Amino acid sequence: MPTPLLIISDAPTSGTGLGRITRDLATRIAQHLPEFRVATLGYGGPYSRKLPFQQYNMEMSNWVIFNLPEVWEDFAGEENGIVMTIWDPSRLLWFSRPENCEVPALQKFLKEASFQKWGYFPIDATGPNDRLTVVLKHTIEGYDRVLAYSKWAEEILRRTLWKKPLLETLDSLPHGIDTTVFHPYDKAESRANFGERIGMRNQSGKWLSIPEEFYTVGIVATNQARKDFGIAFQVLAEVMKQKEGKILAWIHTDRLENTWGLPALIHDFGTKNHALTMAALSDEKMAQCYSACDITLGIGLGEGFGYPIFESLACGVPCFHGDYAGAAEHMIDALKVEPSCFHLETPYNCYRPIFTRHAWTQAINAWPAATKIELPESLDWNTLWPRWAEWFRKGL
Repeated sequence: MPTPLLIISDAPTSGTGLGRITRDLATRIAQHLPEFRVATLGYGGPYSRKLPFQQYNMEMSNWVIFNLPEVWEDFAGEENGIVMTIWDPSRLLWFSRPENCEVPALQKFLKEASFQKWGYFPIDATGPNDRLTVVLKHTIEGYDRVLAYSKWAEEILRRTLWKKPLLETLDSLPHGIDTTVFHPYDKAESRANFGERIGMRNQSGKWLSIPEEFYTVGIVATNQARKDFGIAFQVLAEVMKQKEGKILAWIHTDRLENTWGLPALIHDFGTKNHALTMAALSDEKMAQCYSACDITLGIGLGEGFGYPIFESLACGVPCFHGDYAGAAEHMIDALKVEPSCFHLETPYNCYRPIFTRHAWTQAINAWPAATKIELPESLDWNTLWPRWAEWFRKGL
């Protein structure tokens, strides 16, 4: 009998990074691992009959999932199985430590649960003493099996955790990039048809195209505190001076106004030539947009992995990113930007890097324009999936 495996995360159709990880893993499990029967429990996206696994919709408030008992009953019944979370540990104390769950029926279900708890945690920062803070330690040690996104995060966990069975099986695996979609497209064609791909016309009503002489910088990031749009626009302003105004900034994000007011940044830094997209784009269109760029900026202040960084590299476009957290271990030194110092982010005491504009522009100016860049082979799903399959099977 296949073992029931329920993955808790963002919905596989949500388009978020966590949702995409869930989609890719659940699809491959369903197609290649008959030892498991897989389903997902997520929020932020509709059911899709195109996906080869059962999808449940989450009923949730403050990250507490009220309908988990009903979902497990429908999916697995009395069978023993596995619940695997692909979420930040800060959301999961109620799950890993049922005594902290304030919903009586849910607490009773978790205490009597017939499943193991596996965690794949997007750890994107370290803390004082190069460890995670105590509440995160307590949460993670409530799990039966733990996997990190990166060697960097794995080493932090080894310094943090005390529970011997967890440490004995602790490992790290990145998630992959689908290189059948994310690969270099013809740059001239990608620039000529850029507007049609993103649904944007110029002032004369024609589809926007990018002139050959325009230096094009891509930024793909959600509008939140951990994505430093402030430094991004300072860098864009500096590059614009160097290129005498012949620059286009493509900014793909989720909201105009949130932590950052993007219209105000565009106005105040004089980024007149810009293409700002918020509508969902298919993976193929994203790959074609990356291919139209000369460089991209990975502006996260710590990434567990960082899809836009490695999608850009897979499309042959250099992405500059801070030398911190999990993404940096997969990048060549020339693309890393050195932090000037760090500040402490509450409430989980995470160190976040602070960068200067000069450090970014120095790295960009030092990059030889004709240099070929590629995705590390180890991040290609074709190379990576056998390692994932082995990890899943070891858990049985």
